Amino acid sequence: MYQKYLEPIIEDFTTGEYYREVYNAKQEYFEKAGIVYEDDPEFEQRMCIFMDWYLFDRDLPGVDLPPIKYFFRKNKDRFSSEELEIYRDFCSTIHSLFRLKRFSLRRRGLVIVDLFSSKTHMLHEADIQKGFAPGDIFEARIMPFQGAYEFSRGFCFHPSEVESFILKEIKKVRFQDKHRQTKLILQLAAMKLKHARFPHIDIRHIYKFDSRI
Repeated sequence: MYQKYLEPIIEDFTTGEYYREVYNAKQEYFEKAGIVYEDDPEFEQRMCIFMDWYLFDRDLPGVDLPPIKYFFRKNKDRFSSEELEIYRDFCSTIHSLFRLKRFSLRRRGLVIVDLFSSKTHMLHEADIQKGFAPGDIFEARIMPFQGAYEFSRGFCFHPSEVESFILKEIKKVRFQDKHRQTKLILQLAAMKLKHARFPHIDIRHIYKFDSRI
């Protein structure tokens, strides 16, 4: 599993001199993606998504690189050949909105489509299939690891009723830079959180950019 290779990065960039930076990053992230509380059903998922965003996407002040790329730059000369390949791949994770296209043969994995790039990816993740259904649209991060892709730990599933809205918004930013695409992903995550808190309100009044809810 890739997780053991992430542990030294988490240790380096969440403690000591970076402790305050994590706090600042949380303020920044949850302001965009919606504030979660410990009793929210999606609390653990959102914290996982946040940590990935902090490690893989958010540039550190004064460095202009996210922690993963800074870690790689500082340590690449001491890596083994295996570690060099693993950490280089970690610099190329894909955080996006995906649709589950189908289960692979004998349900041993998932075939998903990146809704921004239209690229298809195969993931051998038989142990998490119970949470998925064909057609699902969800936010996730996929990790290149030892010649294959694996899901990171955080997911944000969006209701099927708002598929057309999501696809329309993706179309607007498909050819823009990654920062603009990430902004949309976080905006949609905030909308999902509102929907979870106000299930009695018509979802069309929540998944919109001029919503007053």
